[in-house]
Amino acid sequence: MTTPSSHSRLRLAAVLIPSLISVPLVLGFFGSAHPLFDAFAHFRMHLAVLMAISAIPALILGLWREGLMSIVFALTALGTVLIPTPAPSAEGGKEPASNVGLPEFKLMQLNLRYDNRNQSEVIRTIARETPDVITLQEVSDDWRSRLKAVEGRYPHKIVCPSTKRVGGVAILSRRPFALGTTPQCVGNSLMALARIDFGGRSALIASVHLGWPWPFEQAENVEEMQPYLVRLGGPMILAGDFNAAPWSQTIRNLLDASNTHPVDGLRPSWLINGTFAHAAHWIGLPIDHVLVSERIAAKSVDSLQPVGSDHLPLLLRFSIDGVDDNGPDEQTVMLRNQEPGTMAGL
Repeated sequence: MTTPSSHSRLRLAAVLIPSLISVPLVLGFFGSAHPLFDAFAHFRMHLAVLMAISAIPALILGLWREGLMSIVFALTALGTVLIPTPAPSAEGGKEPASNVGLPEFKLMQLNLRYDNRNQSEVIRTIARETPDVITLQEVSDDWRSRLKAVEGRYPHKIVCPSTKRVGGVAILSRRPFALGTTPQCVGNSLMALARIDFGGRSALIASVHLGWPWPFEQAENVEEMQPYLVRLGGPMILAGDFNAAPWSQTIRNLLDASNTHPVDGLRPSWLINGTFAHAAHWIGLPIDHVLVSERIAAKSVDSLQPVGSDHLPLLLRFSIDGVDDNGPDEQTVMLRNQEPGTMAGL
């Protein structure tokens, strides 16, 4: 039997808990003000669902107004995540006629997990999917030796070393680097860049690995990348572990700097490895992304099955529209150790 005082405490808790959850949920919409607020934004989807569930006791206890207000607010916040923003399109979202019949290529994106104990599954997935290009993160010393198993099929590569124990970033390609270009590393294995020749059409491929959100180095990583991204031209694909949700200020800043857009679709890709790894498709954080420029016709991005990492592999199918105006040797990017105004061929 419930006493009046305990009943009052239950009613107070039923109102207070959703209200407390709403605080980081609201702050996450102000990521441009401070990286702390953007750190909350990455968990918007999970906070919104948690707030809606926590409002149910208020309805049970007869607090209809408070319960319904919390649920409506949570669903509104969830709508900003689940309702996609249309990508730029010259024909109202339809695939341009010029893209019909273009060759299709595949890019695989994967954070390997530096201490992955199931490395053979990664190798099998690469063999099964046969991507043209692979962007990798957390390429540790152990992984560098293990990846020699695919060198015969992917002879063109750049591996950026890192002082971090998790390892660096890499790009492996079955197709040659564009004539007259040199792959480059940016920062402490923050980004690898390579312009690749896809049968006469070149595209810049980037493998990106941002640090964790505030209070870690993510905001500083974005500031370091922006001067490079604003100077890049031509077809471009940025793929990697961004450690940031697609609706965050972090991703918006990178989209603006690179003049790219995310491939449509919400793809939860990260969850603590172990028992719940297979649930990443449903409840994981969407922090692995593929960003493309307007000349990249992205046909689909699919999440693949777990491969022993705490990240799911992504597989992009794409075509390249148009022709290179000046040839791939004219495309440029800054060298790692040069000032922002100095350019070198890529």
